[in-house]
Amino acid sequence: MPVTTIKSEDQYKQILSEPGLKGIEFVAPWEESCKGISAKWKDLAGNERWKGIHFYCDVAMDAGVKMTPAFHFYDGESKVKELRSTSAPELERTIGAVLAGH
Repeated sequence: MPVTTIKSEDQYKQILSEPGLKGIEFVAPWEESCKGISAKWKDLAGNERWKGIHFYCDVAMDAGVKMTPAFHFYDGESKVKELRSTSAPELERTIGAVLAGH
């Protein structure tokens, strides 16, 4: 499943209102620290292992994100996990925990 880029606050709110697990990557594309982990985020989105979660990317910082990269994970509208890291293994462990029930 490809990563969907969130382009507006209305789209962000719509995505959160939908049922199911979702992960949103908040990035500043010009920052070096975001470039590598963003590529990994796209790779993970295409991996069958993680098919139970919808992957999104948002460059608008409307969700109270103070540091990038940041990853917020939701079950419906409820945030269940948050990660601020450039570690690919840590990101994979976090996604696994979300799929396993948070």
